[in-house]
Formats: sequence, structure tokens, C-alpha cells
Amino acid sequence: MKKRFIQLSSSEILTLEDVRNHHPQFQFRNRSHCLLLSSQGHNISSLASIFNVSRITIYNWLNRWDNQGLMGLYNEKGQGCKPILTDADIEKVKQRVKENRQQLKEVRTQLKIDLSKDFSDKTLKRFLKSLVASGDDLGKI
Repeated sequence: MKKRFIQLSSSEILTLEDVRNHHPQFQFRNRSHCLLLSSQGHNISSLASIFNVSRITIYNWLNRWDNQGLMGLYNEKGQGCKPILTDADIEKVKQRVKENRQQLKEVRTQLKIDLSKDFSDKTLKRFLKSLVASGDDLGKI
């Protein structure tokens, strides 16, 4: 069986070391560290053991590096928890907030019926904050 290693240039090594030490995303730092160790001669089994992931995951990281470079180390879209309230719900949320802006619990109760979705007051507050942060002016509803 042929062993798989990554060959890195000196500039790629410097970039990956900088990313490993300073990038805010934990998974991105781990993947860059894995590439650095692979370039130093660590085999797939030892990398899988070090990072506590499967061998297939290590192969995926190496393949993504080969195909996409540094961008391949980012998490792919679609991972993580899906939002309960989406862009399709914006108009209904705005309408309900306009009708009863002082009582978010009442707004939530009405929206749960309208949208057939179960969510908490905190979820509604976070959604409204995200609308304001994106430039949607809720003050004019």
C-alpha cells in the first residue's frame, strides 16, 4: 500500500503555521496542523490517532488541500444546525412584530401557529437581532 504524504513549499509551510497559531476557527487550525505533520512524514494512521478522527477524514482533508488549497480547509456549507426561522419567514415575523411589538411572547405564540414551527423566545430575539444587524430597519414597521 502506497503511503500518502503532502509536499509543501516553504511559503505554504509558513502560511499553515500562521493559520495554525492564529486562525479563530478550531477545525481550520486542526486541518492545517494535520497538513504540517503530514509534510513531516507522519502517516495517515498516526494523524487519525492524533486528531481523533477516522482515516477517511484525514484522506478527505488531504484531498481537499490538493484540490482547493487553503480554501479546502474551511468547513463546507451545510454543516451544523439548520436555522429554525429562515429568510422565508421574515415578512410574517415583521407583520406579527408590527401588530404587537411590546409583547414578544404573544408574537411568538402567533408565529408558532402561523409558521407551524416550535421555537423559544430567545430564538425569536436572536432572529430579530440578526435582521437588525443585516440592516433591516425594524423601527419602521
